[in-house]
Amino acid sequence: MKRIFWSFNSFLPILLYLIVFIYSLYTPSDPDLGWHLKYGEYFWQHDSVLRDNTFSTMMPNYHWANTSWITDSISYTAYHFGGFFGITLLGTLTVTMTFYFFAKAFKLNLWEQTIVFPLVLYLEAPINNISFRGQQMVFLFTGILFYLISLYKTKPKALWLAVPLFLVWAGVDGEFLLGFVLFAFWITLYVFNNMRMEFLAQYQNNKKNTVSFIEKIKLSMFNERKEIFFLFSIFFASVLATLVNPFFYELHLEAISHIGSPLLKDIAEYLPFAMYSQEWWNEILVGVILVFGMFILGFRGKFWTMLPFLGGGLILFLLSLQVRRYAWPAYYLLFPLLAMAATFLKPDGKKLTKITISIILILQLVLVVWQKYPFSQYMQFGWDDYCLLQVLPCSPKSAQFLEQHQLNHNLYSLYGWGGWLIWNYPKIKPTIDGRMHLWVQNGYSGFVDYYAIEQNFEDIDKTNYSVAYMAPGKPAYDRLMQLVQLKKWKLVYKDQYAGIFIRIDR
Repeated sequence: MKRIFWSFNSFLPILLYLIVFIYSLYTPSDPDLGWHLKYGEYFWQHDSVLRDNTFSTMMPNYHWANTSWITDSISYTAYHFGGFFGITLLGTLTVTMTFYFFAKAFKLNLWEQTIVFPLVLYLEAPINNISFRGQQMVFLFTGILFYLISLYKTKPKALWLAVPLFLVWAGVDGEFLLGFVLFAFWITLYVFNNMRMEFLAQYQNNKKNTVSFIEKIKLSMFNERKEIFFLFSIFFASVLATLVNPFFYELHLEAISHIGSPLLKDIAEYLPFAMYSQEWWNEILVGVILVFGMFILGFRGKFWTMLPFLGGGLILFLLSLQVRRYAWPAYYLLFPLLAMAATFLKPDGKKLTKITISIILILQLVLVVWQKYPFSQYMQFGWDDYCLLQVLPCSPKSAQFLEQHQLNHNLYSLYGWGGWLIWNYPKIKPTIDGRMHLWVQNGYSGFVDYYAIEQNFEDIDKTNYSVAYMAPGKPAYDRLMQLVQLKKWKLVYKDQYAGIFIRIDR
């Protein structure tokens, strides 16, 4: 009987991560998926990265440093061998490993994981429901980084593994810069906390002997300098490692271009959560839990000890009040504070705790299976299904109409359809796609030019475009319908999701 009970207890962690795995099953809906696949395909077919803009008509001479060239290669490989289901599995595996490394980094026990994991899975849903993308890889690499940091006290040399980590990270996503910020922030807070504790210890031991106190402080500062040199040697080696990539320093310039760019004001993930939206209330709830957790840490005298681990997450959480993109890494990084609340729910006694964990996990398993069933939906998913998941659904029949009638000359097309067209309809060159929102060349921004027409700030009738491929509901679509009434343009195709207009020769 004891053996059966022990076996069941040893199965509980496996059950926990099985729940994370199942909960993280999502069909791919990233509007940029098409061009990511095309970049990955190019890499495997040519054994080199694509530098030129061969996919869209705007800014044809622009040379782009692709900050996700490794991720694109991985995405294409998964798609090539497993279709959309391959990408789904890739996404859910990435999420599961992310939870594993963060739990290891912050030493969460099984009870804390059982309570915290469902909350964080719910909070991370806006990112995970897109399925695999570079941003998920950023979270995984951040978890690995903090796991290495957690080993520093017992295995300091293990931190050198951060160097190959950043070597790969630089080709995964432009947010490798966030990794550097978090790494540097941890080093700074770690050194500060060590110096603070050493100062207080020496003061208590030598407060009656000023000379001895000063000498001890000098000695400790000397020892501290050696550790600072060691840590920053790893940090700068990691920075240098990111220069080993096909684009050299241009990759860094591309990533830095996202910092403070005025063009980001039109990208949803760089805006705050809408007030009183569900995500906004989630932020409020998390904020309350974090304050509660910090109070408990302070009461237990562990706040300063945990601050180096929590500092980056707390800063990101504050930044997320203005830029929602920072919320999702913050939730992972604040695992320990969320776990503080879980300790108050923990039953008394090991046996009762194990029984409660078992019941909770079984209920969670039933719930996620019910939510994700039938699992065949992930294996049968195709491009037609993908189109219906978009904010502005794409229309395969309309794209086929463009191809059949060769309406690809001077084409103005919707930004969000760019990636889908690039992969599925290579004969149709979209005007613009999701790569291009921050491209600037000699002061010219293709996105600014495109957006002005889309929002009807600039009249499409006064441009050189002769074909327009637009979604209902966009100001440009409404303007085109007016131009049809004025007999300046002609509506040659219309369905629920798309309209195709051609200019009438004058």
